[in-house]
Order: sequence, then structure tokens, then C-alpha cells
Amino acid sequence: MTVLQRNHLYEFRGQQLRYSHRSNCRVNAPFIFNDSKGKRKELSQTQVQREVFELNEFSEN
Repeated sequence: MTVLQRNHLYEFRGQQLRYSHRSNCRVNAPFIFNDSKGKRKELSQTQVQREVFELNEFSEN
């Protein structure tokens, strides 16, 4: 499984999401992400394992 890093950009079902944090109070969806519009998205451990891929960000183009 990919180790999620705070503020890194990931892709989930074609959507770019920035990883925020783990939620201690949410058992079903403990991984919290934010999309480009600032909307919060909560994903389960299974979804993260199967469908979240890290996008490599390059500071120089």
C-alpha cells in the first residue's frame, strides 16, 4: 500500500485529490482528502488500497 503523505497530490477515479489527514473518529472512511474546489472527500482503507495513486509533482518543468 502507498504510504499517504500530507498535502501530496493523489488521483482517485480520475479526480485529483490532496491528502489531508486520517480521521480518528471515522471507522468506515478514515482517510480525508480535499479536491481542487476544497470539497472534503472521505475514503475507506479499501478504496485507498485499490484506487488511490500518487501523482508526482515536479517543481521544475
